[in-house]
Amino acid sequence: MMVVMTTTAVCAAPQAASADEKQQRLLKNGRDKIKDDDSSDDDDDPDFAYPNDMPRPPMMWIEGFASRLHGGPIQRYETPIQVWQTWRLDQCMWNCIATYHPTALDALTKMRPKNVAPPKYHTSEARALCMIHAVHKLIPDLVPIASLDISMWLAELGLDTSIMSNDEARYLADLGAYSPHILGSVVAADILDNMKEDGWNSDGSVAAGGKECTANCRPFTDTTGFEPINSPWDLTDPESWQPLIESDDLGFFHSQEHVTAHIGTRAVPVILDAEEVAARVIPDPAYDYAQETRDAIDRVANLDAFQRSMVKFMDNKINIAGGMITMLRAKYNLSLEAQVFYHYGYTSTELDVVILSWKEKIRWNRVRPTSLVQALGDEQVESFAGSHAARDWVPYIRVMPHAEYPSGSACICLGVAEFIDEFLLDVYGDVSISTTWEGVFTEIDKHTFADMNELKTICGESRLWGGMHFGASVDKGYDLCEGVGKLGYSQLMLGLLGVGDYYELIDDDKEKFM
Repeated sequence: MMVVMTTTAVCAAPQAASADEKQQRLLKNGRDKIKDDDSSDDDDDPDFAYPNDMPRPPMMWIEGFASRLHGGPIQRYETPIQVWQTWRLDQCMWNCIATYHPTALDALTKMRPKNVAPPKYHTSEARALCMIHAVHKLIPDLVPIASLDISMWLAELGLDTSIMSNDEARYLADLGAYSPHILGSVVAADILDNMKEDGWNSDGSVAAGGKECTANCRPFTDTTGFEPINSPWDLTDPESWQPLIESDDLGFFHSQEHVTAHIGTRAVPVILDAEEVAARVIPDPAYDYAQETRDAIDRVANLDAFQRSMVKFMDNKINIAGGMITMLRAKYNLSLEAQVFYHYGYTSTELDVVILSWKEKIRWNRVRPTSLVQALGDEQVESFAGSHAARDWVPYIRVMPHAEYPSGSACICLGVAEFIDEFLLDVYGDVSISTTWEGVFTEIDKHTFADMNELKTICGESRLWGGMHFGASVDKGYDLCEGVGKLGYSQLMLGLLGVGDYYELIDDDKEKFM
Protein backbone atom coordinates (compact mmCIF):
# COMPACT_ATOMS: atom_id res chain seq x y z
CA MET A 1 0.00 0.00 0.00
CA MET A 2 1.07 3.56 -0.59
CA VAL A 3 2.45 5.26 2.52
CA VAL A 4 0.98 8.72 2.19
CA MET A 5 -1.25 10.98 4.24
CA THR A 6 -4.40 11.96 2.42
CA THR A 7 -5.92 15.29 3.34
CA THR A 8 -9.61 15.92 3.56
CA ALA A 9 -11.28 18.45 1.33
CA VAL A 10 -11.05 21.96 2.74
CA CYS A 11 -14.52 22.86 1.58
CA ALA A 12 -17.34 20.34 1.60
CA ALA A 13 -19.76 23.12 0.70
CA PRO A 14 -17.70 25.96 -0.74
CA GLN A 15 -20.61 28.30 -1.36
CA ALA A 16 -21.54 28.33 2.30
CA ALA A 17 -18.13 29.43 3.54
CA SER A 18 -17.23 33.07 4.05
CA ALA A 19 -14.01 34.58 2.75
CA ASP A 20 -12.65 34.73 6.31
CA GLU A 21 -13.46 31.07 6.92
CA LYS A 22 -11.74 30.08 3.68
CA GLN A 23 -8.62 32.00 4.57
CA GLN A 24 -8.55 30.49 8.05
CA ARG A 25 -8.70 27.03 6.56
CA LEU A 26 -5.77 27.85 4.34
CA LEU A 27 -3.70 28.97 7.27
CA LYS A 28 -4.77 26.02 9.43
CA ASN A 29 -3.93 23.44 6.77
CA GLY A 30 -0.56 25.05 6.18
CA ARG A 31 -0.98 24.65 2.44
CA ASP A 32 -0.22 28.22 1.51
CA LYS A 33 -0.63 31.81 2.52
CA ILE A 34 -2.60 34.17 0.32
CA LYS A 35 -0.08 36.75 -0.80
CA ASP A 36 -0.32 39.54 -3.31
CA ASP A 37 2.19 40.18 -6.03
CA ASP A 38 3.68 43.10 -4.09
CA SER A 39 4.89 41.03 -1.11
CA SER A 40 8.35 42.26 -0.25
CA ASP A 41 9.86 39.32 1.57
CA ASP A 42 9.19 36.08 -0.30
CA ASP A 43 12.79 35.00 -0.82
CA ASP A 44 12.65 32.53 2.07
CA ASP A 45 9.15 31.24 1.35
CA PRO A 46 9.23 27.59 2.51
CA ASP A 47 6.70 26.61 -0.16
CA PHE A 48 9.34 27.34 -2.80
CA ALA A 49 12.39 26.00 -0.95
CA TYR A 50 14.34 23.74 -3.31
CA PRO A 51 15.69 20.66 -1.45
CA ASN A 52 19.46 20.31 -1.55
CA ASP A 53 19.21 16.63 -2.52
CA MET A 54 16.72 17.20 -5.33
CA PRO A 55 18.34 17.13 -8.79
CA ARG A 56 18.85 20.57 -10.21
CA PRO A 57 16.18 21.53 -12.79
CA PRO A 58 18.20 20.55 -15.90
CA MET A 59 18.60 17.06 -14.43
CA MET A 60 15.07 16.56 -13.12
CA TRP A 61 13.70 14.87 -16.25
CA ILE A 62 16.35 12.13 -16.43
CA GLU A 63 18.00 11.82 -13.01
CA GLY A 64 14.77 12.69 -11.23
CA PHE A 65 11.77 11.18 -13.00
CA ALA A 66 13.09 8.87 -15.71
CA SER A 67 15.41 6.99 -13.38
CA ARG A 68 12.47 6.17 -11.09
CA LEU A 69 9.72 5.64 -13.66
CA HIS A 70 10.82 5.13 -17.27
CA GLY A 71 13.88 3.09 -16.31
CA GLY A 72 11.93 0.44 -14.40
CA PRO A 73 8.22 0.39 -13.53
CA ILE A 74 6.90 1.71 -16.85
CA GLN A 75 8.88 -0.89 -18.79
CA ARG A 76 6.78 -3.63 -17.17
CA TYR A 77 3.76 -2.49 -19.20
CA GLU A 78 2.99 -3.32 -22.84
CA THR A 79 4.32 -0.85 -25.44
CA PRO A 80 1.13 1.14 -26.20
CA ILE A 81 0.54 1.64 -22.49
CA GLN A 82 4.15 2.74 -22.00
CA VAL A 83 3.60 5.34 -24.71
CA TRP A 84 0.42 6.60 -23.05
CA GLN A 85 2.07 6.76 -19.61
CA THR A 86 5.17 8.64 -20.78
CA TRP A 87 2.99 11.04 -22.79
CA ARG A 88 0.87 11.81 -19.73
CA LEU A 89 3.98 12.40 -17.61
CA ASP A 90 5.38 14.84 -20.18
CA GLN A 91 1.99 16.53 -20.41
CA CYS A 92 1.99 16.95 -16.65
CA MET A 93 5.46 18.51 -16.70
CA TRP A 94 4.60 20.85 -19.57
CA ASN A 95 1.50 22.09 -17.76
CA CYS A 96 3.63 22.90 -14.71
CA ILE A 97 5.82 25.01 -16.98
CA ALA A 98 2.74 26.79 -18.36
CA THR A 99 1.45 27.42 -14.83
CA TYR A 100 4.67 29.22 -13.91
CA HIS A 101 5.20 30.93 -17.28
CA PRO A 102 4.01 34.19 -18.87
CA THR A 103 2.85 32.87 -22.26
CA ALA A 104 2.86 29.04 -22.54
CA LEU A 105 -0.46 27.28 -23.10
CA ASP A 106 -2.05 24.42 -21.22
CA ALA A 107 -1.56 21.15 -23.16
CA LEU A 108 -5.13 20.02 -22.46
CA THR A 109 -7.07 23.18 -23.29
CA LYS A 110 -4.60 24.89 -25.69
CA MET A 111 -5.34 28.03 -23.65
CA ARG A 112 -3.59 29.84 -20.83
CA PRO A 113 -3.94 27.92 -17.55
CA LYS A 114 -6.77 29.05 -15.32
CA ASN A 115 -4.40 29.42 -12.36
CA VAL A 116 -1.05 31.09 -13.08
CA ALA A 117 1.53 32.02 -10.45
CA PRO A 118 2.74 35.64 -10.16
CA PRO A 119 5.66 36.51 -12.45
CA LYS A 120 8.23 36.57 -9.65
CA TYR A 121 7.72 32.80 -9.26
CA HIS A 122 8.27 32.00 -12.94
CA THR A 123 11.48 30.11 -12.19
CA SER A 124 12.88 26.71 -13.14
CA GLU A 125 12.94 25.73 -9.46
CA ALA A 126 9.24 26.50 -9.01
CA ARG A 127 8.42 24.54 -12.17
CA ALA A 128 10.45 21.53 -11.00
CA LEU A 129 8.73 21.61 -7.59
CA CYS A 130 5.36 21.81 -9.32
CA MET A 131 6.33 18.79 -11.42
CA ILE A 132 7.33 16.60 -8.50
CA HIS A 133 4.09 17.34 -6.62
CA ALA A 134 1.99 16.87 -9.76
CA VAL A 135 3.66 13.55 -10.60
CA HIS A 136 3.24 12.40 -7.00
CA LYS A 137 -0.52 12.96 -7.22
CA LEU A 138 -0.78 11.49 -10.72
CA ILE A 139 1.26 8.30 -10.27
CA PRO A 140 -1.24 6.22 -8.21
CA ASP A 141 -3.56 6.30 -11.24
CA LEU A 142 -0.95 6.46 -14.00
CA VAL A 143 1.74 3.99 -12.87
CA PRO A 144 0.35 2.42 -9.66
CA ILE A 145 3.30 0.08 -9.19
CA ALA A 146 5.58 3.13 -8.77
CA SER A 147 3.45 4.93 -6.17
CA LEU A 148 5.42 3.92 -3.11
CA ASP A 149 8.79 4.75 -4.67
CA ILE A 150 7.68 8.24 -5.66
CA SER A 151 6.15 8.90 -2.26
CA MET A 152 9.34 7.76 -0.54
CA TRP A 153 11.38 10.02 -2.81
CA LEU A 154 9.38 13.06 -1.70
CA ALA A 155 9.77 12.02 1.93
CA GLU A 156 13.54 11.69 1.51
CA LEU A 157 13.64 15.20 0.08
CA GLY A 158 11.65 16.56 3.01
CA LEU A 159 8.69 17.51 0.80
CA ASP A 160 5.05 17.23 1.78
CA THR A 161 3.85 13.72 0.90
CA SER A 162 0.14 14.43 1.41
CA ILE A 163 -2.02 14.14 -1.68
CA MET A 164 -4.71 16.77 -2.03
CA SER A 165 -8.12 15.94 -3.38
CA ASN A 166 -9.00 17.53 -6.71
CA ASP A 167 -11.59 19.76 -5.06
CA GLU A 168 -9.23 20.97 -2.35
CA ALA A 169 -6.43 21.82 -4.77
CA ARG A 170 -8.73 23.74 -7.11
CA TYR A 171 -10.45 25.51 -4.23
CA LEU A 172 -7.16 26.78 -2.83
CA ALA A 173 -5.83 27.77 -6.24
CA ASP A 174 -9.00 29.71 -7.00
CA LEU A 175 -8.48 31.63 -3.76
CA GLY A 176 -5.10 32.77 -5.05
CA ALA A 177 -2.73 30.20 -3.61
CA TYR A 178 0.20 29.49 -5.91
CA SER A 179 2.59 27.18 -4.10
CA PRO A 180 4.03 24.33 -6.22
CA HIS A 181 2.20 21.79 -4.05
CA ILE A 182 -1.17 23.37 -4.75
CA LEU A 183 -0.73 24.30 -8.39
CA GLY A 184 1.01 20.98 -9.09
CA SER A 185 -2.01 19.26 -7.59
CA VAL A 186 -4.30 21.26 -9.88
CA VAL A 187 -2.20 20.22 -12.89
CA ALA A 188 -2.53 16.56 -11.86
CA ALA A 189 -6.26 16.93 -11.14
CA ASP A 190 -6.91 18.25 -14.64
CA ILE A 191 -5.03 15.34 -16.19
CA LEU A 192 -6.77 12.80 -13.97
CA ASP A 193 -10.13 14.15 -15.11
CA ASN A 194 -9.01 14.06 -18.74
CA MET A 195 -7.86 10.44 -18.37
CA LYS A 196 -11.47 9.44 -17.73
CA GLU A 197 -12.50 10.54 -21.21
CA ASP A 198 -9.42 9.88 -23.36
CA GLY A 199 -10.66 6.52 -24.66
CA TRP A 200 -7.82 4.42 -23.22
CA ASN A 201 -9.99 2.99 -20.42
CA SER A 202 -7.01 3.17 -18.08
CA ASP A 203 -9.16 2.57 -15.02
CA GLY A 204 -11.10 -0.28 -16.60
CA SER A 205 -14.41 1.42 -15.80
CA VAL A 206 -15.74 0.21 -19.16
CA ALA A 207 -15.86 -3.57 -19.28
CA ALA A 208 -15.52 -5.84 -22.31
CA GLY A 209 -17.93 -4.94 -25.07
CA GLY A 210 -18.65 -1.47 -23.67
CA LYS A 211 -20.57 -2.44 -20.55
CA GLU A 212 -20.03 -0.68 -17.24
CA CYS A 213 -17.59 -2.39 -14.90
CA THR A 214 -19.17 -2.77 -11.47
CA ALA A 215 -16.27 -4.32 -9.52
CA ASN A 216 -12.74 -5.69 -9.90
CA CYS A 217 -12.15 -3.56 -12.99
CA ARG A 218 -9.18 -4.36 -15.22
CA PRO A 219 -7.17 -1.36 -16.46
CA PHE A 220 -7.04 -0.95 -20.26
CA THR A 221 -9.77 -3.49 -20.92
CA ASP A 222 -10.83 -3.59 -24.58
CA THR A 223 -14.10 -1.69 -24.92
CA THR A 224 -14.95 -2.81 -28.47
CA GLY A 225 -15.49 -6.53 -27.95
CA PHE A 226 -12.70 -7.63 -30.30
CA GLU A 227 -12.45 -11.42 -30.58
CA PRO A 228 -9.69 -13.27 -32.45
CA ILE A 229 -10.77 -15.61 -35.21
CA ASN A 230 -8.19 -18.21 -34.20
CA SER A 231 -7.78 -19.81 -30.81
CA PRO A 232 -4.29 -20.20 -29.31
CA TRP A 233 -4.45 -23.92 -30.14
CA ASP A 234 -6.07 -24.01 -33.57
CA LEU A 235 -5.11 -21.96 -36.65
CA THR A 236 -8.41 -22.17 -38.53
CA ASP A 237 -7.75 -19.04 -40.60
CA PRO A 238 -4.05 -18.95 -41.60
CA GLU A 239 -4.19 -15.25 -42.49
CA SER A 240 -5.71 -13.98 -39.25
CA TRP A 241 -3.97 -13.13 -35.99
CA GLN A 242 -3.60 -15.99 -33.55
CA PRO A 243 -3.08 -15.41 -29.82
CA LEU A 244 0.16 -17.10 -28.80
CA ILE A 245 0.88 -19.12 -25.69
CA GLU A 246 3.38 -17.46 -23.34
CA SER A 247 5.12 -18.69 -20.22
CA ASP A 248 7.11 -17.18 -17.37
CA ASP A 249 9.32 -20.32 -17.44
CA LEU A 250 8.25 -20.97 -13.85
CA GLY A 251 5.33 -23.22 -14.74
CA PHE A 252 2.74 -20.55 -15.52
CA PHE A 253 1.30 -20.52 -19.06
CA HIS A 254 -1.21 -18.07 -20.52
CA SER A 255 -2.64 -17.19 -23.89
CA GLN A 256 -2.42 -13.69 -25.30
CA GLU A 257 -5.26 -11.20 -25.50
CA HIS A 258 -4.85 -8.44 -28.09
CA VAL A 259 -3.48 -5.53 -26.04
CA THR A 260 -5.57 -2.33 -26.15
CA ALA A 261 -7.58 -3.48 -29.16
CA HIS A 262 -9.86 -0.47 -28.70
CA ILE A 263 -7.43 2.45 -28.92
CA GLY A 264 -7.35 2.69 -32.72
CA THR A 265 -10.97 3.80 -32.82
CA ARG A 266 -11.66 4.96 -29.25
CA ALA A 267 -8.51 6.77 -28.05
CA VAL A 268 -8.33 10.54 -28.52
CA PRO A 269 -5.32 11.67 -30.60
CA VAL A 270 -3.36 14.78 -29.67
CA ILE A 271 -1.78 15.94 -32.96
CA LEU A 272 -4.27 14.65 -35.53
CA ASP A 273 -8.02 14.77 -35.07
CA ALA A 274 -10.33 11.77 -35.16
CA GLU A 275 -11.27 12.37 -38.80
CA GLU A 276 -7.62 12.50 -39.84
CA VAL A 277 -6.92 9.26 -38.00
CA ALA A 278 -9.87 7.55 -39.69
CA ALA A 279 -8.82 8.81 -43.13
CA ARG A 280 -5.31 7.34 -42.94
CA VAL A 281 -5.46 3.76 -44.21
CA ILE A 282 -3.10 1.27 -45.80
CA PRO A 283 -3.93 -1.38 -48.43
CA ASP A 284 -4.17 -5.12 -48.11
CA PRO A 285 -0.56 -6.36 -47.86
CA ALA A 286 -1.30 -9.09 -50.41
CA TYR A 287 1.21 -11.39 -48.77
CA ASP A 288 2.47 -14.54 -50.45
CA TYR A 289 2.45 -16.27 -47.09
CA ALA A 290 4.38 -19.33 -48.23
CA GLN A 291 7.28 -17.15 -49.37
CA GLU A 292 7.00 -14.75 -46.45
CA THR A 293 7.19 -17.66 -44.04
CA ARG A 294 10.38 -18.95 -45.69
CA ASP A 295 11.84 -15.45 -45.59
CA ALA A 296 11.15 -15.15 -41.87
CA ILE A 297 12.84 -18.51 -41.21
CA ASP A 298 15.87 -17.50 -43.28
CA ARG A 299 16.27 -14.13 -41.56
CA VAL A 300 16.22 -15.62 -38.07
CA ALA A 301 18.56 -18.44 -39.10
CA ASN A 302 21.16 -16.02 -40.45
CA LEU A 303 21.27 -13.26 -37.87
CA ASP A 304 24.73 -11.78 -37.34
CA ALA A 305 26.01 -10.04 -34.20
CA PHE A 306 24.99 -6.59 -35.43
CA GLN A 307 21.47 -7.69 -36.28
CA ARG A 308 20.99 -9.56 -33.02
CA SER A 309 22.14 -6.50 -31.11
CA MET A 310 19.83 -4.19 -33.03
CA VAL A 311 16.80 -6.46 -32.69
CA LYS A 312 17.07 -6.31 -28.91
CA PHE A 313 18.07 -2.65 -28.70
CA MET A 314 15.34 -1.35 -30.99
CA ASP A 315 12.68 -3.36 -29.19
CA ASN A 316 12.96 -1.07 -26.15
CA LYS A 317 11.44 2.23 -27.23
CA ILE A 318 11.85 3.82 -23.79
CA ASN A 319 15.59 3.27 -23.87
CA ILE A 320 15.77 4.85 -27.33
CA ALA A 321 13.80 7.86 -26.08
CA GLY A 322 15.97 8.15 -22.97
CA GLY A 323 19.17 7.92 -24.97
CA MET A 324 18.04 10.57 -27.42
CA ILE A 325 17.10 13.15 -24.78
CA THR A 326 20.34 12.45 -22.93
CA MET A 327 22.38 13.18 -26.06
CA LEU A 328 20.34 16.22 -27.07
CA ARG A 329 20.53 17.62 -23.55
CA ALA A 330 24.32 17.41 -23.62
CA LYS A 331 24.84 18.62 -27.19
CA TYR A 332 22.55 21.64 -26.97
CA ASN A 333 22.84 22.41 -23.22
CA LEU A 334 19.10 22.14 -22.73
CA SER A 335 17.26 23.65 -19.79
CA LEU A 336 14.51 21.75 -17.98
CA GLU A 337 11.95 23.74 -19.94
CA ALA A 338 13.57 22.91 -23.28
CA GLN A 339 13.80 19.21 -22.40
CA VAL A 340 10.10 19.04 -21.52
CA PHE A 341 9.15 20.98 -24.68
CA TYR A 342 11.14 18.51 -26.78
CA HIS A 343 9.92 15.40 -25.03
CA TYR A 344 6.25 16.28 -24.92
CA GLY A 345 6.39 16.64 -28.70
CA TYR A 346 8.26 13.33 -28.92
CA THR A 347 5.75 11.37 -26.84
CA SER A 348 2.76 13.11 -28.44
CA THR A 349 4.06 11.87 -31.79
CA GLU A 350 4.41 8.37 -30.37
CA LEU A 351 0.85 8.50 -29.06
CA ASP A 352 -0.73 9.40 -32.39
CA VAL A 353 1.23 6.92 -34.47
CA VAL A 354 0.41 4.14 -32.02
CA ILE A 355 -3.29 5.00 -32.33
CA LEU A 356 -2.93 4.98 -36.12
CA SER A 357 -1.11 1.66 -36.27
CA TRP A 358 -3.52 0.01 -33.82
CA LYS A 359 -6.49 1.07 -35.91
CA GLU A 360 -5.01 -0.69 -38.91
CA LYS A 361 -3.80 -3.69 -36.90
CA ILE A 362 -7.36 -4.43 -35.85
CA ARG A 363 -8.79 -3.66 -39.29
CA TRP A 364 -6.47 -6.12 -41.06
CA ASN A 365 -6.04 -8.53 -38.11
CA ARG A 366 -3.07 -10.34 -39.69
CA VAL A 367 -1.24 -13.44 -38.50
CA ARG A 368 2.30 -13.35 -37.08
CA PRO A 369 5.20 -15.37 -38.54
CA THR A 370 5.28 -17.51 -35.39
CA SER A 371 1.92 -19.10 -36.19
CA LEU A 372 2.74 -19.94 -39.80
CA VAL A 373 6.21 -21.32 -39.12
CA GLN A 374 4.98 -23.48 -36.27
CA ALA A 375 2.17 -24.73 -38.51
CA LEU A 376 4.85 -26.49 -40.60
CA GLY A 377 4.96 -29.03 -37.78
CA ASP A 378 7.79 -31.57 -37.86
CA GLU A 379 9.58 -30.01 -40.82
CA GLN A 380 13.20 -29.28 -39.88
CA VAL A 381 14.21 -25.60 -39.87
CA GLU A 382 17.24 -23.61 -38.78
CA SER A 383 17.16 -20.76 -36.30
CA PHE A 384 19.36 -19.08 -33.70
CA ALA A 385 18.61 -22.18 -31.56
CA GLY A 386 20.06 -24.57 -34.15
CA SER A 387 18.27 -27.21 -36.22
CA HIS A 388 14.86 -28.27 -34.90
CA ALA A 389 11.23 -28.94 -35.75
CA ALA A 390 9.30 -25.97 -37.11
CA ARG A 391 6.67 -26.41 -34.40
CA ASP A 392 9.33 -25.27 -31.88
CA TRP A 393 10.38 -22.17 -33.83
CA VAL A 394 10.15 -18.74 -32.24
CA PRO A 395 11.39 -15.28 -33.29
CA TYR A 396 14.59 -13.95 -31.76
CA ILE A 397 12.68 -11.94 -29.14
CA ARG A 398 9.21 -12.04 -27.64
CA VAL A 399 6.30 -11.43 -29.99
CA MET A 400 4.03 -8.74 -28.56
CA PRO A 401 0.31 -9.52 -28.10
CA HIS A 402 -1.09 -7.72 -31.10
CA ALA A 403 -1.68 -8.27 -34.81
CA GLU A 404 1.18 -8.21 -37.32
CA TYR A 405 0.23 -5.58 -39.91
CA PRO A 406 1.41 -2.82 -39.84
CA SER A 407 4.49 -2.59 -37.66
CA GLY A 408 3.91 -0.28 -34.71
CA SER A 409 7.67 0.03 -34.29
CA ALA A 410 8.03 1.32 -37.85
CA CYS A 411 5.45 3.99 -37.10
CA ILE A 412 7.09 4.99 -33.82
CA CYS A 413 10.62 5.18 -35.21
CA LEU A 414 9.54 7.13 -38.28
CA GLY A 415 7.44 9.51 -36.21
CA VAL A 416 10.11 10.37 -33.66
CA ALA A 417 12.80 10.67 -36.35
CA GLU A 418 10.62 13.20 -38.18
CA PHE A 419 9.89 15.10 -35.00
CA ILE A 420 13.54 15.33 -33.95
CA ASP A 421 14.70 16.46 -37.38
CA GLU A 422 11.96 19.09 -37.61
CA PHE A 423 12.79 20.38 -34.11
CA LEU A 424 16.53 20.56 -34.73
CA LEU A 425 16.20 22.20 -38.12
CA ASP A 426 13.84 24.90 -36.91
CA VAL A 427 15.60 25.74 -33.66
CA TYR A 428 19.27 24.95 -34.26
CA GLY A 429 19.57 24.85 -38.05
CA ASP A 430 20.72 21.21 -38.01
CA VAL A 431 19.14 18.92 -40.61
CA SER A 432 19.52 15.93 -38.25
CA ILE A 433 21.81 14.57 -35.56
CA SER A 434 24.44 11.84 -35.55
CA THR A 435 24.34 9.74 -32.39
CA THR A 436 26.85 7.28 -30.99
CA TRP A 437 25.53 4.61 -28.65
CA GLU A 438 27.96 2.69 -26.48
CA GLY A 439 27.46 0.08 -23.78
CA VAL A 440 23.81 -0.55 -24.71
CA PHE A 441 24.16 -3.45 -27.16
CA THR A 442 24.40 -7.16 -26.45
CA GLU A 443 27.11 -8.19 -28.92
CA ILE A 444 28.75 -5.05 -30.30
CA ASP A 445 30.60 -2.35 -28.39
CA LYS A 446 29.08 0.71 -30.01
CA HIS A 447 27.39 2.03 -33.12
CA THR A 448 27.01 5.47 -34.66
CA PHE A 449 23.80 6.30 -36.50
CA ALA A 450 24.72 8.90 -39.09
CA ASP A 451 21.35 10.60 -38.75
CA MET A 452 17.79 9.95 -37.61
CA ASN A 453 16.90 8.39 -40.95
CA GLU A 454 19.46 5.62 -40.38
CA LEU A 455 18.15 5.01 -36.88
CA LYS A 456 14.60 4.84 -38.24
CA THR A 457 15.60 2.45 -41.03
CA ILE A 458 17.45 0.03 -38.77
CA CYS A 459 14.62 0.20 -36.24
CA GLY A 460 12.16 -0.90 -38.92
CA GLU A 461 14.41 -3.54 -40.47
CA SER A 462 15.12 -5.05 -37.05
CA ARG A 463 11.48 -6.13 -36.83
CA LEU A 464 12.02 -8.23 -39.96
CA TRP A 465 15.44 -9.52 -38.89
CA GLY A 466 14.04 -10.79 -35.61
CA GLY A 467 11.16 -12.69 -37.23
CA MET A 468 8.33 -10.67 -35.68
CA HIS A 469 6.95 -9.30 -38.96
CA PHE A 470 6.47 -9.99 -42.64
CA GLY A 471 7.91 -7.77 -45.36
CA ALA A 472 5.18 -5.21 -46.12
CA SER A 473 4.50 -4.43 -42.49
CA VAL A 474 7.41 -2.02 -42.13
CA ASP A 475 7.10 -0.06 -45.38
CA LYS A 476 3.33 0.26 -45.08
CA GLY A 477 3.81 1.38 -41.48
CA TYR A 478 5.98 4.20 -42.79
CA ASP A 479 3.31 5.10 -45.35
CA LEU A 480 0.59 5.17 -42.71
CA CYS A 481 2.42 7.39 -40.24
CA GLU A 482 4.38 9.68 -42.55
CA GLY A 483 4.23 13.34 -41.57
CA VAL A 484 2.86 12.92 -38.05
CA GLY A 485 6.21 13.73 -36.43
CA LYS A 486 6.56 16.94 -38.42
CA LEU A 487 3.07 18.00 -37.38
CA GLY A 488 3.94 17.14 -33.79
CA TYR A 489 6.49 19.94 -33.89
CA SER A 490 4.98 22.52 -36.23
CA GLN A 491 1.33 22.12 -35.27
CA LEU A 492 1.35 20.99 -31.63
CA MET A 493 4.51 22.21 -29.92
CA LEU A 494 4.92 25.58 -31.60
CA GLY A 495 1.27 26.22 -30.79
CA LEU A 496 1.80 25.51 -27.09
CA LEU A 497 4.31 28.35 -26.89
CA GLY A 498 1.42 30.79 -27.21
CA VAL A 499 2.70 34.25 -28.11
CA GLY A 500 6.18 33.29 -26.89
CA ASP A 501 8.92 31.29 -28.59
CA TYR A 502 11.30 28.42 -27.91
CA TYR A 503 14.23 30.72 -27.18
CA GLU A 504 12.52 31.95 -24.03
CA LEU A 505 12.79 28.39 -22.72
CA ILE A 506 16.58 28.49 -23.00
CA ASP A 507 17.35 32.15 -22.25
CA ASP A 508 19.96 33.35 -19.77
CA ASP A 509 17.52 33.08 -16.86
CA LYS A 510 17.34 29.30 -17.27
CA GLU A 511 19.85 26.91 -15.75
CA LYS A 512 21.26 24.72 -18.53
CA PHE A 513 22.58 21.20 -18.54
CA MET A 514 26.37 21.42 -18.81
